[in-house]
Amino acid sequence: MEDFFLNIIYHNKKVKFRVANPEASLSTLVNNLRHAIGADGKLIFDFPSIDETGAPIDYFFGVEDPEVHEIRVLRPRIGRTDQTLEDYNIHNGDTLYLIPDPIPG
Repeated sequence: MEDFFLNIIYHNKKVKFRVANPEASLSTLVNNLRHAIGADGKLIFDFPSIDETGAPIDYFFGVEDPEVHEIRVLRPRIGRTDQTLEDYNIHNGDTLYLIPDPIPG
């Protein structure tokens, strides 16, 4: 199997990220990214788990809609079904945005 890479953008930082299992659920991929270590031994992205008000934060992937130039959120679940990159037609080399989403308290 050939390597699968995504370009991930978060807070103006762009990283080419190797995805070990492109068939994994989106929530698994976000969790793997949260714990990913770069070549320098540090976390690739700093993911705060709470916002400035103390509310917990979830993270989602988003993709730019080329027609309206807005970021569409890729929901990790629709109904009872975990969503994958394939469900959103995401391919090797595509660019995704990491979007923080505070969970209302």
